[in-house]
Order: sequence, then structure tokens, then C-alpha cells
Amino acid sequence: MSCLANGKENVRISAFSSLQKSSEMSWPEPNPLEKLNWLIHLQHVRGETQQCKELIKSEIKKSGGRNEFAYFKQGMILREEGKIQEALESFQICMKLNPEHADNIKEVGKCLYEMRRFRLSLEAYLEAEKVSSCPDWQIYYNIGQCLMRLGEIPKAKEYAHKAVQIGKHENAYSLYIKILVAEGDLRTAVAVCNASIESCPDSVNMLTEAGILCLKMGQTQHAFEKLSSALALDPACSKALLGIGCITQSHDEYDVALTKYKVAVSYEPNSIALWNNIGMCFHSKQKHIAAISCLKRALWLSPTNWRVLFNLGLVHLATYQAASAFNFLCAAVNLRPDVPHSFTSLGCALFELNDYENAGRAFRQAQALAPEDPLIIVNNVLCLLLSDRKQEAMEMIEKFNLVAQQDGAVAKDVATLAEKLAAKLEDSVSSENRTANGICSEHEELNNNGDGFENDNMAAVAAGGRISPDLAQHTFRQVFVYYSVLDKENDETVSCYEVETSSIMHSWYFKMTGTAWPTLPPLTSRPCMAGLDEVASGNLSREFEPDEV
Repeated sequence: MSCLANGKENVRISAFSSLQKSSEMSWPEPNPLEKLNWLIHLQHVRGETQQCKELIKSEIKKSGGRNEFAYFKQGMILREEGKIQEALESFQICMKLNPEHADNIKEVGKCLYEMRRFRLSLEAYLEAEKVSSCPDWQIYYNIGQCLMRLGEIPKAKEYAHKAVQIGKHENAYSLYIKILVAEGDLRTAVAVCNASIESCPDSVNMLTEAGILCLKMGQTQHAFEKLSSALALDPACSKALLGIGCITQSHDEYDVALTKYKVAVSYEPNSIALWNNIGMCFHSKQKHIAAISCLKRALWLSPTNWRVLFNLGLVHLATYQAASAFNFLCAAVNLRPDVPHSFTSLGCALFELNDYENAGRAFRQAQALAPEDPLIIVNNVLCLLLSDRKQEAMEMIEKFNLVAQQDGAVAKDVATLAEKLAAKLEDSVSSENRTANGICSEHEELNNNGDGFENDNMAAVAAGGRISPDLAQHTFRQVFVYYSVLDKENDETVSCYEVETSSIMHSWYFKMTGTAWPTLPPLTSRPCMAGLDEVASGNLSREFEPDEV
């Protein structure tokens, strides 16, 4: 009985187990949506884009449009392909599937930023900040970028500072430094740059940025060290090569500067600042045809760059092409009517074209833009003297004396030149009361160190006569150097604008003296500064934007 009973019981148990198995087979467990997400990610990072896109479509179809990760990767691939609008639509689907995920909102904001819809991008990042469970430096960084684009600099500075405190990332430091430079706080920008180098000692961008900032502040030695360190890490860094080249160019080492520029231009053949500086190096070496060719290459790359137009005007003045110089300088003035030295150079071109009335207007406009610039005042005095407007020239000399008393930082050679012009004016005014062929009385030497003039050289012919050649030659050589403009702006690239010989003044010299221009060694060149972005303040320096490297 027991055996029979046991047998029947075993039959019941086996029947129940078979029934249970059949029920399990009739209700299979569903596959998870994330089953092949790992393969999608692997194919994406490997660069197998086509296979990845096909797999994404398959997974979206299988999931009925509910696979968030597949849509996310689809948006990433579309953005990499430049299809920003389609990528935005994919990320918006991700937001609908999971509205509390901060990464989805960040990607939507990034797409909107690339579409230059900065206000909507800002709103997206602010929403991501609310949703995020912990502080995210990327969100603060992107909010700072949007605010800067919208012109809200104080708020942008606040968020950039938060990003630096949380992340200490190179991009966050770059944004914070850019905002400080825009505010003109170069000293703080250098301090932040040094802190970023401590956090990222191998960052070529931070070393280059530090070098450029030091260059803007006139700390040439520190700039050279930083830029050299950047080149040691990356010999192909065109921005660092540009900065090193500008420093060597400012020390009259034009061949060394050209060597640096040659290396840089092989990596950045479309850099406006590089071609501009190469052109000015050739101009300093008196190779004017090569200079014009390089500057026109820069102008072809950026037809509305007023700095290149200004330099072309100066070079054409040096080659006695006053009409061409007038065209280039007019274009520069129209693009930037707030630059006084452009009007000064335009006045020179008009004077060469014998349009004395409009030349005077140009000089007066330059004076109105920079009423206390001693260089412009001295140039105006010379032009008034050449136009035989002695009374106005005397008034300008008096104004120069007032400016010199208020601002004790007037350059020594500028002050010396003003004294010589004042002496010539006094001689001319006093000689008007004498006979037409009379000779002025003797004058004392202006300088006891060997660069003064003899009495006969200091004497001027009576009314209608000419200035003595030695005085005129010395005067013109000194004045002409001040037509060189060193553009020192920010941002990011380096540019120098220097004209250092007196070739433009040859015809003026002949008009006043009746003799040919003597052959003399070149003057000591003025320091050639570098710059990287828009206009920064400085005596003869304005800045060139670095985004042009």
C-alpha cells in the first residue's frame, strides 16, 4: 500500500510540475529596454557611426520610442555631424521621457547655444541648475557663457567664479580670465591665470594666455618665459609663436621674428595677425613690395579689418603712393572713427595730395578724439608749421606745454622735439619783422650732449625762406616715428603696427629745405607691443583680438 501510495503521489507531483512549467512558458519575461545600450555606446566611442545609427533605429523601433539612451546617443551623433536642429529634437524627446534628468536639459541648452539662441539656452541651463542634485561646474560655466553673450557681464563673472571654485577646470579658468580682460582688470586676470597654471601645469592654453596677458601689461620678460614654456610643451602652438615673434620684432630682430612667423603660418595659414606682422617685419626691413603683398593677404582674409587697412595706408605713404594710402586710410577711418592716429595718418596723406584744408580737418578730428595726446599735438604743430599757419602752431605748442605739466610722463624725445619746433616757430615769427633776405640772430645750442645744432644750422631764412636742412631732417625723423601705432588689445592674437623710418617725410623735407633727404642710420625703434583681442587702453598701443589666430 505504501509503495502504491507513494507511486500515486509521485505521479501527482510530476503532473503539477509539468503544469507549472507550461504556465511559465506561456508568460515569458519581457526583455529590458536597456539590453543593448552597452553596444550602442561601444560603437559610438569606436567611431562606427553607421552601424551605431542602424542599431539605434532598431532599438527605438523595438522599444516603441521609449529608449531614452538610444535617443540621447542619436542626438550626440547628429550634433557631431552638424545637424543641430535634428539633434535638438532628439534631446527634446529625451526630456519628455525623463524630465528630471539634468544631462538631457544640458544637451538641449548646448544645441540652442550652437544655434546662437542664447536667451533660450540660458533658460535651459537655469532649469538644469534647478534639477541637478549637486553643484555642476559645467552648468555654471555654460550659464556664464550665455550671460556674457547677452552682455550681462557682472552675472557672467559671478557664475564663472562659481565654476572655477567647483571645477578648477581649464575652460572655466579661460572664461573667467576673458571676463576679467573685458572689464580691463588685467592684474586680476594675470593672478587667475597663474592659479590656473598651478592647477593645470601642462596646459599650453593657460601658459600662452598668461604670456599674452603679461605682454599686454608690458612685462616682456615674464611673457617670454610663459610663451617659451608653452612652446616647450607644444612647438606647434601658433599663438605662442606669434607672441614670441612679436617680442623679438619689438627688439629689432626681424629675421628671428620672421623665422617664428614662418613656423606659425605653416600651422595657421589663414591667421590675419600673422600675415599682418610678417608684412610689418618686411616693411621694417625696407622690403615694401613684400610688405604690401603680406598685408593684402591679411586684407583678403579679413576685408573689414581696420588695423590691416591702417598699416596698408602707412606702407603706401612710405612708398610715395599718397592716393592709395588715402583710400586705405579712409576705409580704416570709416570702420573705426574713434581711433585718433588713423585721422593723423589720413591728414598726412591729404597733405601729400596738397589738400591742405581737408588735411587740417583730419588733424583737428584727431585732436578732438585725443585732446591730450602729446604725439598728436606735436604732429599737428609740424603740419601747421608746414602750412605756414604759425599762430595756430604757437597755440598748439602752448597746449603741449600745459599737457606736459599735467602729465609728467611725456616721452623725452617727444618733449625735445616740441622744444625744437617751438624754437623754430619763434625764429619764424621774429623773422617776419625783418627784411626778406635778412638772417635770424644766432641761437644757443639746444643740446650739450652732441646732438644739438650749430648756430648756422639753427638759423632760419626770413619770411618765404626754408628751414635749415639739419633741423628739418632731425625734426622729421623724430616726428615720423610717432605715426607708428602699436595695436595692443586682447584677446587672443598678437599684432604689431610700427613704422619706424622717415621715408614718408622725404617730400615734406624737400618742400621745407630745398635739398635731398640725407642717408642716415635708422632711429632706435619704439617698443612693439602685442595684443589679442579688441581695444585696450595705452599710450600708443591698442590691442588685436586673439580669435584671429
